[in-house]
Amino acid sequence: MNARRPSLRRQLAWTLTALALFVAIMQAAFVYVTGERAEEAMIDNVATEQLRLSIAQYRRDPALAQPNTPDMRLYVAIEGGDASSLPTFLRDLPRAAGNHEVFPEAALEYHVAVDRDGDRWFYLVYDVEAHERRQRNVMAVLAVSVLGIALVVLAASDRIARRLTGDLERLSNAVGEDGPAVPASETAQDGTSRGALRDLARHDESSRLADALDRYRRRLAEALLRERAFSAAASHELRTPLMRASSTVELLRQGSLDRRQREQVDRIDASLTEIAMLTAGLLRVARGTARDVREPIELARLVGDVVAHLGHEAAARDIDIATHVPADAHARGDRDALWIVLANLLRNAIRHSGGSRIDIEWQSGRLTVRDDGRGFDYPGQSRSASGAGDTLAAHDDSLGLGLSIVERICEAAGWPLTIASHPAGGTRIDIGLSAAGS
Repeated sequence: MNARRPSLRRQLAWTLTALALFVAIMQAAFVYVTGERAEEAMIDNVATEQLRLSIAQYRRDPALAQPNTPDMRLYVAIEGGDASSLPTFLRDLPRAAGNHEVFPEAALEYHVAVDRDGDRWFYLVYDVEAHERRQRNVMAVLAVSVLGIALVVLAASDRIARRLTGDLERLSNAVGEDGPAVPASETAQDGTSRGALRDLARHDESSRLADALDRYRRRLAEALLRERAFSAAASHELRTPLMRASSTVELLRQGSLDRRQREQVDRIDASLTEIAMLTAGLLRVARGTARDVREPIELARLVGDVVAHLGHEAAARDIDIATHVPADAHARGDRDALWIVLANLLRNAIRHSGGSRIDIEWQSGRLTVRDDGRGFDYPGQSRSASGAGDTLAAHDDSLGLGLSIVERICEAAGWPLTIASHPAGGTRIDIGLSAAGS
């Protein structure tokens, strides 16, 4: 069973979403970092300018030197004097002109501008809570915008991906539809055809793929036409020589034949019967109509015919064939195809199992062929008709031609097939058949 492959459309949609989200996040980060740096520079400029104004005012009247805004406060200390009047966070600052950031408490940030005028040091403390709140609001707006962009892109990317992969979906749906391929007779001079797949393609790449599929469909249609013509001719042309050979066998039987000659004539008649069944059954399998055949099958009679057909070969190898099929056992299906399947199973067991006994049983709608031979290492212990074709080619060498033919016919006829075999453990093969009343 093939593993489920990821959807190209979903991968494309998620890729577009991830790319757009990455770009949005990077842009939001750039805006935030740039804005934060500009805000910090503005705070320092405001603090420095206010400190310059306060120093100038202090020279005229110290009582009027304090800033008029509640988020700023001016502190003055004399060089070499007592600094106990300064807050603790200012005492720890180096006495040098410049700007500083201090955090006296958790979630509390001050920007401090320091300058000297004569023998006095001036400290302008700026509470930047309003700026920090504005930065948090900006971050929230950017986060919401990124989330909104992600949702919009997620909704739009699916439609974009569906549109970009629409050609592939239309081509796969058109190719997967049951129906005849494009006949060569409908091909125009320019290489296109009515109902061509390239009409479904809207892009250059998918158009080239559609052209390749159209060419393949035309070749397939031509091959199918040749095979159908051959099947029809074979079915018609083989009928005449088979009837002629059967009539000749009947004429020979009416003559005076000794025992050996009569055995040879019977062998020829059995071979002709086998050829007729093989021809009819295999042609139905090749045409795909074996599954539609629902004729009643007398299983006991069919098994008896196959055992009688291969009885001489089994006796020559000292192999006993035991049948456990009730006389009233009936099923529905393609009798000729089932004859081929059973004959191949018995022939395979007789020639290759190395055992001494073969049992044929009918129970609960399943026809079973079991031998006591050496068995073989079968790679899959159970295979239904619906899945057999997926790996037939891989197992042709391990199964042998006989069992490979059996698997192909059972798949075509719709008969579930189970093969259980182990080295030194014999082989059991079950065929699921429709009961006559179903």
